[in-house]
Amino acid sequence: MADEKTGKKPGDQGGGGTEKGADAGEAGGRSRQLLYTCFNDGAGNYIDPSWKWFTCWRCGALNYT
Repeated sequence: MADEKTGKKPGDQGGGGTEKGADAGEAGGRSRQLLYTCFNDGAGNYIDPSWKWFTCWRCGALNYT
């Protein structure tokens, strides 16, 4: 772990998780999202199925899928 880089986002596809799904509270089209749990604080994060990593909406921790 000592040689692990810090401060950079991974090169794979990813992004920030959201507290609620994209279509929550809105009528219309459907979007496919997965619900992952943050390892740091247990918050639910809705993310795109193709993402390899995400940052938690609540604590900002970097999580890998």
